[in-house]
Amino acid sequence: MNIISMTLLTLLLLPLPGWSKDLNLFVIQRSKNTNEVQYQLHVNDRCQIVSDKPVGAFWQLREVSPEKTEPLSDLEHMAYGVTNQKVAEHRVSFDLGVLEHFRALEQRRITATVRYDPHTATCTPIVQTTINGQVAALERIYVQADERLVRPKVRYIDVVGKSLAGQSHPSDGKNKALRNGGRRGEGVNDSRAQRLVVIGW
Repeated sequence: MNIISMTLLTLLLLPLPGWSKDLNLFVIQRSKNTNEVQYQLHVNDRCQIVSDKPVGAFWQLREVSPEKTEPLSDLEHMAYGVTNQKVAEHRVSFDLGVLEHFRALEQRRITATVRYDPHTATCTPIVQTTINGQVAALERIYVQADERLVRPKVRYIDVVGKSLAGQSHPSDGKNKALRNGGRRGEGVNDSRAQRLVVIGW
């Protein structure tokens, strides 16, 4: 058996390395421009979370190109970075720096769960948080701010998602849209989007 045949046989007998992928979770949009902060969950080929910090964030520079990305700077990590990641088998819970300034601690937590379909070999993430006191599927976060030389002054932050309360059939398409915010230190009894004004952030 020649060297080429031996090499091919060795490669066939060796276990193939498992692939991994990044699943899009949600985005933060800002009033400043169309650039977004994209949050992703890193899993292996069986949709398993195999690191202690699987959720990451980066810039999607839509002002330049839909495909253009850029990592967050150290300063931007303070505002948009992921903190306090707690990992279970198919789930990770975490906080966001941008929410620390306006949401109560018990409403700040975000949980991402991933499901694996063996028939299609696909991974499906589900992101949940609390909006207006209801468990909801998080879709996006919107930050309205006044731009300044040092750092922006946030006027309000909207947390947008769909209610999962009483949902027995996830695919029935009847989930109610929810938005959440409010003023610092007080509740806002309004059927429309509640907003929180963050002073000096």
